[in-house]
Amino acid sequence: MFYDMARRDGLKNYKDLDLKDAKNDDRLTKVYRDWAKKYDYDNDHVLGTVSQPKSVSLLSTRLKDKTAKIIDVGCGTGLVGDNLKAHDFIYFDGIDISEDMLSIAKSRGYRNLFLGSLNKQLPVLDNAYDTAMCVGVFTHGHVSSDGFNELCRIVKPGGYICFTINEGVFKKYGFKETIAEFQSDKIWEVISLHKDDYMTLENVKGYYCLAVVK
Repeated sequence: MFYDMARRDGLKNYKDLDLKDAKNDDRLTKVYRDWAKKYDYDNDHVLGTVSQPKSVSLLSTRLKDKTAKIIDVGCGTGLVGDNLKAHDFIYFDGIDISEDMLSIAKSRGYRNLFLGSLNKQLPVLDNAYDTAMCVGVFTHGHVSSDGFNELCRIVKPGGYICFTINEGVFKKYGFKETIAEFQSDKIWEVISLHKDDYMTLENVKGYYCLAVVK
């Protein structure tokens, strides 16, 4: 019973999200305002989300400079930050669409936290970071493959972009094609792209990608 209630509280509004709707970011903000206090519990015990540790582990296979300047785009409550800290990275900022989620992320080691949406231009200068993380953002009703442009803009040439994609939108939102296009257009070089566990208690897989910006 508690599982069902928690799942409804966390995911019930996803069905109302629509990337074609100009007010979709407003709906996303409401979803995470209502979910913020329960999000961490649901992440672990309702959804069984493992994308945060898996993504940081993937990044760590290549990024050895623990002082690298990292931006966590769509940082939410800061679970990626927890994992970056566990891997001894010392400089990471976060950005999210939800002030309520950011208020929780404050305690998780971020240097700076910003309010912003990947569906718009981020409040970040060009080439500002050595690495961008984007975990759990490319999913149902959130952000399409258009978001890749902003990630590439804010990361220095030679820097890394590490992101996940929910398997349910990998083709639907154009991610498969855009990843290949960016590779052929020499915007980035894909180091790793593989499918793995994403939300284990929901039996959902995700794609994990690590790319170098050209």
